[in-house]
Order: sequence, then C-alpha cells, then structure tokens
Amino acid sequence: MTSEQLYCFAMVQVLLVFLLASFRLRATDQNSKALPLLQGAMGAELFSWLFYFWPLGLTLVLSLSLSALNMSLLTAFSFRRAGRPVPWQWIIPVGAALACTYSYFSYLQQQNISLHLMTLFTFLLIGPSFWCFRYLKPTPTLSDLMMAAVFLVWLLICLLRSIMLLLAPDWLLSGLLISQSFWPAVSAGYCIFALTGYMEETQRKFKAEALHDALTGLLNRRGLVHAIQGNLNYLQRQPHSSALFMIDLDHFKRINDKIGHDGGDEVLIAVAAVLQQQIRQSDVLARYGGEEFIVFLPQTDKDSAQLAAERLLLAVRSMQLPQISSLQQLTISLGIAVFDADFDFDCQLRRADHALYQAKARGRDRIEFATDCP
Repeated sequence: MTSEQLYCFAMVQVLLVFLLASFRLRATDQNSKALPLLQGAMGAELFSWLFYFWPLGLTLVLSLSLSALNMSLLTAFSFRRAGRPVPWQWIIPVGAALACTYSYFSYLQQQNISLHLMTLFTFLLIGPSFWCFRYLKPTPTLSDLMMAAVFLVWLLICLLRSIMLLLAPDWLLSGLLISQSFWPAVSAGYCIFALTGYMEETQRKFKAEALHDALTGLLNRRGLVHAIQGNLNYLQRQPHSSALFMIDLDHFKRINDKIGHDGGDEVLIAVAAVLQQQIRQSDVLARYGGEEFIVFLPQTDKDSAQLAAERLLLAVRSMQLPQISSLQQLTISLGIAVFDADFDFDCQLRRADHALYQAKARGRDRIEFATDCP
C-alpha cells in the first residue's frame, strides 16, 4: 500500500467517525431538515476518498463526481442552517457542471485546467456557504463563526493554488503539500464545527428553557435573578434606588373555575403580554408562579414606581377578553418594594410579597408600598 493510499484510508476513517457521530444529534425546526444534507455531504466525501484509493478510469470519475456532490450538499446545508430556502435551481446545475468538467479534464490529465475550474466552482458553491454562516444565520454560535472561517480558508487555498499554477506550476504539481496538509484540516474543520454548532444550539435551548416560563415565555424566578444580576452589581456601585413589583391577578381561581384551566392559561398569556408592553426596555418582567408576576425596575424612585404601577393597573383594567367579559373585570393587585444600593434581594422579595398581601386584604385592584423587611 502506497503512502497516498494510506492517506486516503485515514481520511475515510476520519469521515466515517464524523458521519456516525452526526446520527447522535437531535435537531428541531429547520435544523432537522439541514442535518440530512450534512450527513449526505459527509457520506459523499467519504466515498470520494474511498474511490480515490485507486484513481484510475471510472473510479477517478466517481471520486471527483462525489467531491462535487459533497460541495453541493454543503451549500444546501449552509442555506438550511441559515434558515433560508435552498436554491436548488442554482446548486444542481453548478454542481453537475463541476462534476462533469472536473472529471473530464482530470481524466484527460489536464491538471492545470481542472484545478482552475475547481477554484471557479469553489467560489460559486463554498462562497455562498461562507456568506450564510457569517452573515445570514440568525444568532450565530461560536461554532458557526468557525465554520465560516473554515469555508474562507477553503476559498483562499483554492485561490492561492490557482495563482501558484500560474507562477510556479512545476513546484505545485510535483508536491502533495496542499492536498496532504490542508484538505484534511478543511474536511475535519467543517465536520467538527457543523456538529458542535448543533451542540451549542442545544445547550442554548436548554438554558433558555431553564430560565423561561413555558406558558408565557417570560422569565421564571431563576431567569429573573440571572437577568438582573448585572443591574444588581451596578446598583451596589451607584447610589440609585430601584423598585420591585409583586403582582397578583385578582380572583384568578374564580376564572379557572368558570372557563377551565385552558381558558385560564389564555388569560395569563394575555396579561403577560400587556404587562410586557407597559414596562420599559430596561425593566425585567418574570412570572413568579401561578397567577403572580414580578417586575424589577432599575433606577426607579418611589414616585416613578407609583406612576409605573398605576399604568399597569389601568392597562389590565382596560383589557377586553371575550372569555371572561361576562364574568368579571380583570384586575391586578401590586405590592411594591423600593430599595437603595445596599440591600438584600431576598428581603426585598419578602417586602414586596407582604405589601401584595396587604393590597389583597384591603380590597384588591390597588397598590401598596412595603415598609420594613418582615
């Protein structure tokens, strides 16, 4: 077995490992549609190296055609991962043209022409792949940016190879430096970062689910503490007061009893949306549990907290929900704790909760300010 055959055999093994690893991934939405394209690209490259084991006649044509298929599927994968429709009407003709011309000139051993053609078609296929991961993909992960970097390196290698063909063709064609040094890194690079990109998105999804309420999409208590941590650190360095609202939806049990839990969930979702619309961008809204909500308002004194609370009361009173319009007017009660930079957050939660209890005990649909920490 020659050194080049050993090299091909090693590439087949590496790609097989990545291909098998890809079947352990679980993806959703458009990502689930992209994953088979990635697996197809890996499989095409794997068999391309396998057929290149004996690069003679038909096996050479099959190897180079599968290499073209690999690039075409990678382009389709990139568009899917960016959440964009795949332009098959463009990818298929370009991929077919690459397979035919690259195979034809390589079979005729016109290596200069075949390599220049590969550079052209690489820019037509891998160029858009770079653009998808670098500029089109929403909320890109670090692995997505690394994926774009791999595609950029791929483009630069092909461009430099074509330049070297013009300047020093004998040196380039007599050595295997590029194929043996760079292409394994490119292949391993896009496989690794494509797979880790899925893993990072899964971690991001689990983190979001851990910090958000499943029903309303608002932060939960853990998410509230996580979101305001930066504000808390800032407040401890600056002499600004802040406010904490504890909000309870009045007579919610009566609503659940009349229209059922599904109807009650719809009411909670609607109230959460109205509260979110009324607060500032710097404020933090969370669902505390059941029919209770919390709002954290940084840099807010007592007078500003009073105005903000009255705005929330009026907004909820003004809600028109067909499912409860004949039962009762929708209202909320608020307990407010205003505190300075030197504070205990758990104490402020207890203060706001105690003030909320006072508001409910004094007739609901009202505001009460907390006094000392209970």
